[in-house]
Formats: sequence, C-alpha cells, structure tokens
Amino acid sequence: MTICQSSNCSLCCRNREVILTKKDITKLLTFGHYEQVFAKPSRHGMNLKELIFVNGDCVFLKSNKCSVYENRPMACRIFPYCSDGSASGIDNECPHADEFRADPAFLGYAEAGMREIVADVERTIRSSQKVES
Repeated sequence: MTICQSSNCSLCCRNREVILTKKDITKLLTFGHYEQVFAKPSRHGMNLKELIFVNGDCVFLKSNKCSVYENRPMACRIFPYCSDGSASGIDNECPHADEFRADPAFLGYAEAGMREIVADVERTIRSSQKVES
C-alpha cells in the first residue's frame, strides 16, 4: 500500500497540470478510455497533451480514488516529485513530502520517471517543430 492509499489522500488529483506522454496516452487508450475524455492540448502548445481536470478534479478521480490507478500517467506515479522546468524535486505542498523524501526507492523511481517524461516532451517538441518547418 502506498503512502497516499494508506492515508486516503488524493490531493495530487486536484488542481494540477499533468503532461501526458505518448506512452501514457497509449496505455489509457488500450484500456478503453477515449482520448477526448481525458486529454486536451497543453497550454504549452507544441503538440503536447495534458490531463483534463473538471472543477479542479482529475477526470479519473472517482469517490476520492483514482479509477485508473494501475494505469495512471507517469506524472501521477511519481508525484510529489515534479518539475517547474528549471528544477525538480519533492513538492512541499504534498502533506506527505517528508515521507517521500525519506524513501530512496521512491526517489530513484521518480527521478527515472521524470527523465522519461522530459525525454518524451523533448521528442514531441522536436517533431512539432519539424512539422512547422
């Protein structure tokens, strides 16, 4: 059981920006979800997609639980590890930040996950720029 599950916390499923990787989208599509229901063009452009939030809640949040937990996007898997574009680390707004910071296995997984997200975003931006040229 994860820290979030044991404390029944879903704060990370509210009022966030979640960039979706191609792998995230493919996985959700494979399990029968429709892209127009869960993804929208990112405010950053460049053909990036982000998760849809309705009234501040993730579209997959049902009864205070993630309805796609086993298939949730990488950014959700590694939360509260996040990036503001210039630095990455544990989000101090997470009520369990210290527990995550103290977990070396989580930190290793989160850092690898962030590298995966950044690589996907960079590929998407490069391919978007080639199309525009």
